[in-house]
Amino acid sequence: MAAKVAVDAGAPRAALTTIVVASVGIVGALAADPVHRGWLDGPRALLVSLALVMLPTVYGEVGGDGLQAFVVARSALLDHDLDLADDYAGLGVRPVTTAGGEATSHLPVGLALLWAPAFLLAHAGTALAAALGADVRADGFSVPYRSAVTAATYVYGVAALLLLEGELRRRHGRGIALLAVLAIWLATPVHFYLTANPAMAHGASIFAATAFVVAWLRVRAEDRPRAWVVVGLLGGLMTLVRLQDAVLLALPAVDLLVRRPPAWPARLARFLSAAAAAGLVQLALWLRLYGAGFASTVLAVNLVGGTGPHVLGVLFSARHGLFYWTPLYAACVIGWLLWARHERLLAVLALAGFVGAVIVNGSLQDWWGAEAFGQRRLLGLTALFALGLGEALAALPRRARPVSAVVLALLALWNVSFEGIYNSGVVAARDQAITYHELARAQRDALRRKVVALDRRIPGRMWALGYDVLGGTWLDGGRRSLEGRVDVGAEPRDLPFLIGRGWYEPEAEGDVTFRRSRGRGSWLRVPLRDPADAEIVVRMRPEVPTAVTFEVNREPIATVELRPGWSEYTFAVPARLLRRGLNDLGLIYSVTPRDSDPARAGRNAAVAVDWIRFRRR
Repeated sequence: MAAKVAVDAGAPRAALTTIVVASVGIVGALAADPVHRGWLDGPRALLVSLALVMLPTVYGEVGGDGLQAFVVARSALLDHDLDLADDYAGLGVRPVTTAGGEATSHLPVGLALLWAPAFLLAHAGTALAAALGADVRADGFSVPYRSAVTAATYVYGVAALLLLEGELRRRHGRGIALLAVLAIWLATPVHFYLTANPAMAHGASIFAATAFVVAWLRVRAEDRPRAWVVVGLLGGLMTLVRLQDAVLLALPAVDLLVRRPPAWPARLARFLSAAAAAGLVQLALWLRLYGAGFASTVLAVNLVGGTGPHVLGVLFSARHGLFYWTPLYAACVIGWLLWARHERLLAVLALAGFVGAVIVNGSLQDWWGAEAFGQRRLLGLTALFALGLGEALAALPRRARPVSAVVLALLALWNVSFEGIYNSGVVAARDQAITYHELARAQRDALRRKVVALDRRIPGRMWALGYDVLGGTWLDGGRRSLEGRVDVGAEPRDLPFLIGRGWYEPEAEGDVTFRRSRGRGSWLRVPLRDPADAEIVVRMRPEVPTAVTFEVNREPIATVELRPGWSEYTFAVPARLLRRGLNDLGLIYSVTPRDSDPARAGRNAAVAVDWIRFRRR
């Protein structure tokens, strides 16, 4: 983690890569040693290694709601107060304010508490680096602090996954435990909120809620009365991270009321008292920020009220619906039903917690979760989902498990590609719906771009097959063909790679759409399916008296003097210069406007090009 912070602050990225590779090697060596490996066996080594490999991908900036937790942590730890105005100003962001205009934080305090250790370590490390002459400020605002807290979210999330692995292993063995944890990690929004958006509270929520659920199950199984205090404290921390997760506090309480083990009233009292004690921390903060009328303010800023529970929307809507965006969760719910065959009470409690969380979050004014990847507000249920998935996998015949592993891997690939499409906004704004049809088209386009990037790196026939299967458009034939003609001023949407360097933006004059050249040369990249002797015709117009050399894949073909006005120029191209895949067509100009007047302002355009046409000879 320290190396990640250092790289974000300006250290060479190669240093982090070296440390990650070395760490993975050490983990592998320890796991291979049966004498000294202890807890770290093969499956756990795989999880730890994957976590190390993903660490460099963690986004290191604080934004969105995370800013509110950051300013609280900084103000309390460095300024020793809760006057947040100077903290927002130091970050250069507009403060969140109360109705009276005072700087405040609408987030509960849990995220700031979990970030506090990383923040203090960053402060110590930054102060030491500054004292040794490094160009970094130990002011609580600089990059090391922001990188440290986001990396901390990632570490907390990985810790939650390892806790789940231990609980699932205890129930189903290490094979199912590994498969379920990898699926929960990579085929749900867990991956997104640990790497792409770790400044939000959801990564911390995954940790706090998982620690709470696992502690409850362990205490319940081992019958340790005093440990209910720990369960209560973890439940309080869970609530301080995300208030909506408080519905899970009911599960241990109902469990004790139904089972009635020896001295159950005392256990329940310990549990509730410890949870309430943690809640007093939040109460004190609210009184400090909002005064005695804090309740109405808290309800307002958390978008509570004014709407009925949108249960179907939360579960099935294309606008971040739980099952629509994350189909894996359906298997988890089925797992709870299977769980009821041998632990009915726990299965019913898991289902009840799910129902309660859906109703609570469906009652919020923005039930879709604003700019959410999936139903982010239900990530506090990650432990319950993992337990359900473990039950579903355990119910499969052993011979079917390899097939289930393939299905889960495909879901993970689908989810990760969905993340990129969502984050880019290429289909819709991040707070809007994305249908499967739109997603499939965007995923196909993304895969096609990856195939395009492999041009000349893999055999031509293989490249052409992949490009064709993904709906690639050809210039000269195939299922999707331009029939030999490309309008340079209105290039097809399916050929985002067509326009290379050396062009200005498209223009139109009447019915003619065209682009003007930029600089000494202009290039196009055209996909050809079946190279053959051909004629390539270019319709262009000189902007200054100039000659044009036409080249194909860096090989000059011919040079022509351009006539005034629009004209067509034909170039004979032998098949030996063409290849299956992308071909570079270049126009090299003998004269540009700035050759005669180097101080000339405006565009340095030698020609305007209307279209090109390819035809076999």
